[in-house]
Amino acid sequence: MLGAAFTKVLGFTLHHHGDNQFSGRYCELERKGNEIQIGEKKTVEGNLVKILESLPRKMPVALVLSGKGIIHKNMEIADGEEDAEKNFRLVFPSIDTNDFFVQQYHHEKNYVLSIARKDWVQELLEKLKRAGVEVCRLSFGGVVALHILPQLNVYGEEVQLDGHQFVMTGKSFQSYAYKAEAKSPFPLKVGQQAIDEEMVLAYAAAFQLLLSDKLVPIVAQVPAVNNGFGQLVSTALWKKRALIFLGGLFALLLLSFTLFSHFNQENEQLLREVGAQTASADQMDLLKQQISKQEHLLKQLAWNGGYNYGFLVNEIGKSMPRPLSLISLSINDFKTEEEKTDRKPNVKIKGTTANLTAVNNWIFVLREKSWVKSAKLVKFQEDLDNDNYQFDILISY
Repeated sequence: MLGAAFTKVLGFTLHHHGDNQFSGRYCELERKGNEIQIGEKKTVEGNLVKILESLPRKMPVALVLSGKGIIHKNMEIADGEEDAEKNFRLVFPSIDTNDFFVQQYHHEKNYVLSIARKDWVQELLEKLKRAGVEVCRLSFGGVVALHILPQLNVYGEEVQLDGHQFVMTGKSFQSYAYKAEAKSPFPLKVGQQAIDEEMVLAYAAAFQLLLSDKLVPIVAQVPAVNNGFGQLVSTALWKKRALIFLGGLFALLLLSFTLFSHFNQENEQLLREVGAQTASADQMDLLKQQISKQEHLLKQLAWNGGYNYGFLVNEIGKSMPRPLSLISLSINDFKTEEEKTDRKPNVKIKGTTANLTAVNNWIFVLREKSWVKSAKLVKFQEDLDNDNYQFDILISY
């Protein structure tokens, strides 16, 4: 993305009055996030030296030349006939194309051709370069303002801006001409911000440069300038990538330092814990022996979670409905590997009944017991030997 290379640019217009007299206007634009802010603006009249003395430096410059020495010609063309050299010969059949720089703009069938003598433009660019002004975009006349017309509070088919006249049909371009008397009939605004009419063209040039990755450029075909623009973009993008790389490298170094400090603290903590565990190894062995003795004693006392087996059997027996018959009742009978590993206290009940409702009611009663965590029907199937049904209930406590 080329436009991403620039964050602050200068739009600069030079209107040639003749006899080395110019009107110079410049406007700074700066991109801050998703906003474009207008910076310093200034108008200077006089010779080229006087104008260049007031021009800011160290910014990419978009130059617009207008006035004497710039010729514009409107015409209609058919699709596919946008060849600048061909149209130049068609409009100016008696002029040698090698003596002029050309700028073209077309919208649908409407076409405007702008030309200026090479020797005059090259001499002017050389003077600017010696003064420390590096031009990276060059446009002829006010056509570049077409990019920003939708931002202005202008209405009607004729748009007049500081000597530049555009004929529009709705939003479609029809023609352009320079007329010194063409002035806007009312104050202008860019969005909600007021802007002097004389600054609109400089703003438009800077806007095109700042968003050069998103706009089709309206520029003169001057190889030295256009090639310089490409090199400037490459350099700017390289610097930006280098800055991003250095920032990323610094962030990685900071992250590495943070992680190193964190894991170093963790390692010290682990060393302290290992030391403490090693120092108390004998105490741990003694504690294990004591625990083993206590567990053996608990088994001898038939203690299980604080509930005596007799108490559990009594509770279950008292709550069992009459329609049910018990086949077996086992407490903590761990058979599977999973049960042996988990060793969760449970009671397994097998029985028979002809009444499923009685089974459900019993499960409900069991769940109400304070010592029961859960009670569920594991299996219910028909007993093939009689008309009853067999059921399995699992109680966790």
